[in-house]
Amino acid sequence: MPYINSQNATITADRNWLISKQYDSRWSPSERTRLKEIAKSYKISWAGNTRRVPWNTLLERVDIIPGSMVATMAAAESGWGTSKLARNNNNLFGMKCVKGRCNNAPGKVKGYSNFESVKDSVNAYAVNLNTHPAYKSFRKSRAQLRKADQEVTASTMIHKLKGYSTQGQSYNNYLFAMYQDNQRLIASHM
Repeated sequence: MPYINSQNATITADRNWLISKQYDSRWSPSERTRLKEIAKSYKISWAGNTRRVPWNTLLERVDIIPGSMVATMAAAESGWGTSKLARNNNNLFGMKCVKGRCNNAPGKVKGYSNFESVKDSVNAYAVNLNTHPAYKSFRKSRAQLRKADQEVTASTMIHKLKGYSTQGQSYNNYLFAMYQDNQRLIASHM
């Protein structure tokens, strides 16, 4: 949970900064640099023209993933941290590696991303949901909640997660049931 909370705090700080800059006409060199870094880390192409900033795409991607949703998915994907993938690769989310970029070191589960730490796994998961084309509908749903001034919660966002599992909606139903069954446990660690 501390890693999830830390990741969401970083995302929130960047998001709040973007919102504060959205209508500014003057940009310092350091502000331009920060915007370029945010755009790059969220895989958004931006040429550097402050009059043509892709605000909608930025604000759709630079947003939190509810902590209790992240914790539920980590528990579901890693067998509460007991899976070989979690223990050997620090991979709590079943994230596969991109062909050609797999570090198939001895003792690691082949074909899956290998992380230096659990924190790196949490960060990669957040980047994945916030940037990968497969989760565009998840980000659109989250943006719609924001526009309607509604809270982005685990209970609403779990059902918006399409494409994470080949099991489709039944996987989302399983996650939601797991979230409901363990809500108190997860909340006590936040």
